[in-house]
Amino acid sequence: MKPSIFNDVIGPVMRGPSSSHTAAAHRIGAIIRQVCLPENGKVLVEFDLKGSLATTYEGQGSAMGLISGLLGLSILDPSIVRYNELAKERGLDIRFLVTDFDATHPNTYKIKIENENMEFHFIAISTGGGMIKINLLNGFEVSIHGDYFETLVYCESQSDSTIQNLFQLLKNQTIHSEALLFRQGDNKYLVNIKSRKPLSDKINELLAGFNDVKWMRQIDPVMPILSGVNKPLPFNSISEMMVLAEQNGMDLAELAILYECERAGIEPQKTISLMRDIVLNIKNSIHDGLNGTTYDDRILGHQSHLIMEAEKANRIFRSPMNTIIAYTTALMEVKSSMGIIVAAPTAGSSGLLGGAIFGTAEGFTDDIERLTKAFLAAGLIGVFIAGKYTFAAEEGGCQVECGAGSAMAAAGLVQLIGGTASQAINAASMALQNLLGLVCDPVADRVEVPCLGKNILGATNALSSTNMSMAGFNPVIPLDEVIDAMKSIGDSMPSSLRCTGCGGLSITPTAIRLHKKLKHGLK
Repeated sequence: MKPSIFNDVIGPVMRGPSSSHTAAAHRIGAIIRQVCLPENGKVLVEFDLKGSLATTYEGQGSAMGLISGLLGLSILDPSIVRYNELAKERGLDIRFLVTDFDATHPNTYKIKIENENMEFHFIAISTGGGMIKINLLNGFEVSIHGDYFETLVYCESQSDSTIQNLFQLLKNQTIHSEALLFRQGDNKYLVNIKSRKPLSDKINELLAGFNDVKWMRQIDPVMPILSGVNKPLPFNSISEMMVLAEQNGMDLAELAILYECERAGIEPQKTISLMRDIVLNIKNSIHDGLNGTTYDDRILGHQSHLIMEAEKANRIFRSPMNTIIAYTTALMEVKSSMGIIVAAPTAGSSGLLGGAIFGTAEGFTDDIERLTKAFLAAGLIGVFIAGKYTFAAEEGGCQVECGAGSAMAAAGLVQLIGGTASQAINAASMALQNLLGLVCDPVADRVEVPCLGKNILGATNALSSTNMSMAGFNPVIPLDEVIDAMKSIGDSMPSSLRCTGCGGLSITPTAIRLHKKLKHGLK
C-alpha cells in the first residue's frame, strides 16, 4: 500500500523522545495486548546485539513505549513516564535482554509472552516515524501494520480440506480487503482476514461447529488511516503528479488532498480537518515550549526564550530566522520534557516542520486554513520520501529525519507564500540536497544534542531553499533523484553513525560523562 500522509509522514501525536522508538514500541505493545493479555504473565523482550535498540531502548523510550502499549495506556497519558512502576502494579513481569539473534532490521523486537498456559512469540520491527510491522506470530509469517481490523483464527487439524473449507467460508461470507491462510508443519493453520470494519461477531457465528479452531482474536487498528481502498491513486510518481498539476492548475496542497482522499477513502473536508487538528496541536506545543518546560532526565533546559530576548536587547542580528529558531527549540523542549508533540516526520525531527512554518508565518499570516494547506503540501513531499526510502535514522542517518523534514518544510513554505507545485518540488529538492549525508549521533542516548541544532539547521535551510526556488534558482537534480541519492548514501553509511550511539558525537569524552551522569540520576 502506498504511504499515507497521516500514517507515514505527519504523526503520530505522541509523548516521548522518539517516534521510531517510543511511538512504534507503543503500537507494537498495543497490538500484542489484543492477541494475549500480558498481565500476570511473563514477557521476554530481546534486542539484537548489532541493532540500534541494544544501546538505545532505555534512553530513547522503547521500553517505556512497549510497556505502556502492553498495559493498554494511551501514548498521550502523562503517566507513561512511570512505566516501570505501572508494570509492577499491574503484575507485568517483563525482562529486556540484548542477545545475538541476527535480526534483519536494526529496530527489531523479539517478544515472548507466557500467560494462562498459553505462549505467544512475536517478531516486530519499527520501520521509522512510528510505522511498524509484525512479521512473525508463533512462527507464521504475517504482515500486520496496524492499518486494518485484523481477524486471526488459529486452528489445529489433521485434515487440510477441513481448514480449506473453513477458509473459503470465512472468505466468501465476509466483506474484507484481504484473506490469507498460513500453514505451519502438518497440522497448524492461521487465517488472517484484513478488513476496514470489525468482523469478530460475524466470524464467531461462522466458526460455530468447527472444533479445530483453538482461538480467535480481533486486532483493532492503531493507525489513524485505514488501508484497503481498492481505487487507483491519482498519481504514483512525482512526474505523474506534475502532469496532473499542469493540466489542472493545481497547487501542492490540492494535490495532497486529492491523493489522501483517494488513498484513504475519505472526503476532502475530512482530510483538511485531520490536518487542521494536527496543526493546532503543533501550535499548542510551541506555546507550551515558549512558556517553559521542566524534566529531570534531559541534557538541555529551557532555552527557547533566549533568542528573542537577545534580539530585543540588540545582542544579535534581527532576522525572521530568530523566530524559527525560537519555535523549533520550543517544540524540541516539549518533546524532551515528555510533553505532547507531533512527529513530523519523526519525533527526533519534530521541531523542524512546525518551527519553520509557524516561525515564517509569524507576522505574515495566522490563517489556520492557509497554514493547514502548507502542512498538507509538506506531507505530500514526505509521501514520496517514504515511498522510496525511510524516515528511520537507524537505516539512513539523520538525513532521513532532519533532511527529509527540511525538504517537507521547504515545500510547505512555498505553499504558504502562494507558489506553484513545481516551485514547491524544486524547493524540496534543494533543501534535501543541502543535507545529504547528515549522520545520527545522539549524545548520552538522548534525542537532544546535536538533534536540536540539526532541527534548527533543517528549518532555516527550508526557508533559504524556499526563497531560492521562488526567486528562480535551478535545483538541477530532480527531487526523485535526490531521494535515490539519499538512499544510496544511507546504505553506505556505517551503523555507528545511524542512531546506535556508537560513533560521532556520541562517543566524545563529554558525551560519555553525560551518559554516566544521567544513567545514575546525578544532578
